[in-house]
Amino acid sequence: VILTKDNLLRQRWVGSSKCCFCDQDETIQHLFLDCPLAKLLWRSVHVTFNISPPNSIEALFETWLDGVNFHIACNIRIRICALIWAI
Repeated sequence: VILTKDNLLRQRWVGSSKCCFCDQDETIQHLFLDCPLAKLLWRSVHVTFNISPPNSIEALFETWLDGVNFHIACNIRIRICALIWAI
């Protein structure tokens, strides 16, 4: 999903379409994965859980934790939801 001027106008968005952390165009991919702040947070996840960060939004919500123990994956998903909410 890309934030475009048409989408923003339709939703009556009056703010900037630039990332408030690094001034790049703000897309979902950028906000949650590519922004320097998001990358720092994902490095923390990597160090804490020894799991590589997802490489796309689709992977984040679909296949990212495939192969991880079910109970551990559930705990990680809860924490990741909180992280994404905080971003």
